[in-house]
Amino acid sequence: SITFKEMGDFSSAIQDVEAGMKATPEDADKNYRELGLLYLKNGQFQEAVRAFENYDSSAYVVVKAERREKAKVLLTSARIARDLATNPVSFTPVLVPGGINTPDNMEYFPSLSTDGQSMILTRRVNGRQEDFYRSDKMEDGTWSVAEPLDGVNTEFNEGAQSITADGNYLVFTACNRPDGAGSCDLYYAERDERGSWSAARNLGSEVNTRDYEAQPSISADGALLFFASRRPGGLGGADLYLCGRLPSGKWSRPVNLGATVNTKGKEQYPFWSPDGATLYFTSNGHPGLGGDDLFRSGLSPDNKWLEPVNLGYPINTAADETNLFVALNGSTAYFSKREHRLETGKMDVDIYQFELPENLRPAPVTYVKANVTDAETGRPLVATFRLRGLNESAPPPISRQTGKSGSFLAVLPAGKDYALTVDLAGYLFY
Repeated sequence: SITFKEMGDFSSAIQDVEAGMKATPEDADKNYRELGLLYLKNGQFQEAVRAFENYDSSAYVVVKAERREKAKVLLTSARIARDLATNPVSFTPVLVPGGINTPDNMEYFPSLSTDGQSMILTRRVNGRQEDFYRSDKMEDGTWSVAEPLDGVNTEFNEGAQSITADGNYLVFTACNRPDGAGSCDLYYAERDERGSWSAARNLGSEVNTRDYEAQPSISADGALLFFASRRPGGLGGADLYLCGRLPSGKWSRPVNLGATVNTKGKEQYPFWSPDGATLYFTSNGHPGLGGDDLFRSGLSPDNKWLEPVNLGYPINTAADETNLFVALNGSTAYFSKREHRLETGKMDVDIYQFELPENLRPAPVTYVKANVTDAETGRPLVATFRLRGLNESAPPPISRQTGKSGSFLAVLPAGKDYALTVDLAGYLFY
């Protein structure tokens, strides 16, 4: 039969365990562990600490070194959860207004365009089929009714997408496809100058393995790709990896982010911020409030990963928190939340937004978008453009080619001055 714990009714499960401990006091010592875990699941962190203190000092634990070690870990984790919960951060999530969320389907994995005016999301239809949908922001600030993303959706499942700043390169997760290397692989689609999407292609054997690859996050310029994988050689159940885009357009062999970010647990759902220095991800291996929590890390000036920081309570709770997306301004964050709907009796997932506390924000960025054309004919030109910061603290210069449509978009740290030059043989320097 299904237990209260399996049903998610942790209060009733706690009552059952407490009743059992009273009925058989000789077994109470070993049951303090189960009681503490249930208190954590129920968000009763101080009670969890007390239960694990009793477990840690019990006769059942002290007789074996292995039990003592595990009991210390449980007690330390409960104390960290209690301390996080007693120092809450500002958090006022609201449902994304308009036509994105629906009562009958699950919506998750929001990703915004650079200008913040369009959103691509994953929707699970009829509880089974996963497809991409797109919605546009309207003048009143609400979102239009989400429509299927033409050209990319298939009869297979598509989900967990990430898109470059210019909106032309989409990378996503697809599972159990005929051309797949393993259970779940990373695929990509490209948009041409007419705005049409190509058929999706497998990212190839350098990235995908016979094991699980999923939840990609591509950098704004399309040069870096973060993702989660369960491939052999990792530190835990799932680790975060990084690869770089080669001049040929293919991707380099992925590297593990290492022991500062990855743990013996699971690290998943990376989000590489447009500031090019801040990483958000989900972990159940770093100290937190139980289950999967959201964390923030980043790169130091010497390119080492910083010790991850828990985003705090109540952003994180005793439940699982995943797939954070932070807009270009660095302050508006989006995430999906799983809830039990009383009116339908079913689980639902919807997309929410909230203001990220200042100490958790990435640096704000801006962008420059332009079209390069022949001044006389108006014909689009494939030219080289360069952006160079005029401040000492500006990032390294950017040098790239425009697309076939003559357009380009580059993301830049905000609050700095830049020089823009465009160069093409046969034309005057601009």
